[in-house]
Amino acid sequence: ASDFSKYFLSITDTVVGPPQPVVAVVGEHIILPCHLEPAVDARSMAVEWTRPDLKPRLVLVWRAVNKTIIQLYVASCKVNLKSKVIQNQRQFYKVISQFKSGTILYNCLSQGAVSSPVISLVKINKDSGTVVLQCEAKGWYPEPELLWLDAEGKILSAGPTETVRGPDDLYTVSSRVTFLPGQSQVVGPPQPVVAVVGEHIILPCHLEPAVDARSMAVEWTRPDLKPRLVLVWRAGQKLNLDDENPSYRGRTSLLMDKLKSGDISLKLSKVKLSDGGKYKCYVPTMNRDSVFELVVGAVSSPVISLVEIDKDSGTVVLQCESKGWYPEPELLWLDAEGKILSAGPTETVRGPDDLYTVSSRVTVEKRHSNNIICRVQQRNINQTRETQIKVTGDFFSPLNHNQSLNS
Repeated sequence: ASDFSKYFLSITDTVVGPPQPVVAVVGEHIILPCHLEPAVDARSMAVEWTRPDLKPRLVLVWRAVNKTIIQLYVASCKVNLKSKVIQNQRQFYKVISQFKSGTILYNCLSQGAVSSPVISLVKINKDSGTVVLQCEAKGWYPEPELLWLDAEGKILSAGPTETVRGPDDLYTVSSRVTFLPGQSQVVGPPQPVVAVVGEHIILPCHLEPAVDARSMAVEWTRPDLKPRLVLVWRAGQKLNLDDENPSYRGRTSLLMDKLKSGDISLKLSKVKLSDGGKYKCYVPTMNRDSVFELVVGAVSSPVISLVEIDKDSGTVVLQCESKGWYPEPELLWLDAEGKILSAGPTETVRGPDDLYTVSSRVTVEKRHSNNIICRVQQRNINQTRETQIKVTGDFFSPLNHNQSLNS
């Protein structure tokens, strides 16, 4: 098959083809778009589709409502293959096979062939307890790559890929991998964990497939800190070590009632701002770990106060202030319908404790039953706090229901 192929349509009017390459896979029925612009009746016209790079070059000839079909040849596309293997505790295996195809963008019709990979059991070594698996995929074009991955998507060390090209120009690829089927993976959260200062939180981590972890060694560390140890678990108990990070002393534990089911999550009490960062959940006997991030924020409810009343203009000036936020939040003024009001700039001050104080003023008209809302929000930690004040004809009364919203 050639790397790329150009198609031409010969006709006596203005001819418009696709602006981008047309992509197809072997075995499909496709349309190569082409039209006259402006549109005219082409039923009695002469039309020719050709492959200038081939001999013979004719693909289709149209004359007086008759057509001759000539073989359509194929060119190339770029492909990739992935095979995932997930072990279970019964020394069998469950296979999830994936494949995907893409194309190199040429001025051409790009076409290729794909097939799903098949994983088979080759050998069980009773002495070492290992299993050898083979993955094979037939009928690919162009030549693909083959990868073995674990449950977290990490590439496994495997044997070389054997590639055979058949008489039909299609490729067969195969590879073998050796692993210990009874060995679990350490699985942490796929996304960062978010917490607020003062909360008690769980940093999730578990063994997959589940095995009893009560007698296992488990280590929780902060790779970005010195000392890095957060919690060390040995022989069914937590160890109090001299090189444990002092910031975590008395605030960490494992979930005792869940260790039997492979849950080695860390409970962290009274979260501090300094707790934010990378965490590593590690099982030394398996040499397996999972690393993820904890994002810590701080929040507080805003307070609205009356600054000034201008009787001549019938307006009042209100100030909203909120202290103790992290990361830096934004402050908004809204009317009773939730529409943003035009207000003065937000003043932001960062204190020595790294917490932010934000404040802003707004001028509003005195109206009967006019509710004004001050909202402070931080999207990174998904936190919002807001307070309302009711403006009446003669006085102002803060509502009793200061709102705390977790959006």
